[in-house]
Amino acid sequence: MDRTRRLSEEIMQRHPEAFGTDFEANKKALEELALIPSKQLRNRIAGYIAKMNTPEPEEEAEPAVEPTTE
Repeated sequence: MDRTRRLSEEIMQRHPEAFGTDFEANKKALEELALIPSKQLRNRIAGYIAKMNTPEPEEEAEPAVEPTTE
C-alpha cells in the first residue's frame, strides 16, 4: 500500500467527520488536524480522501428486451 493511501486511511479513521467530498475543504482540515511535511503530499492526501468519500454512481440496469414473435 502506498504512503498516500496509508496516511489517508489512518487520518480518516481518526477524524471521519472532518472530511467530505470537497478537495479545498479537505486541505484546510488536514492543515488543522495533521502535520504533513509537504504541500504536495497534503494535496495528494486531500484528493484521495475526497475520492474515497465520493459515492460511486449506480449503473443503470438495461431495460429488459421482450422476445419478438415472428
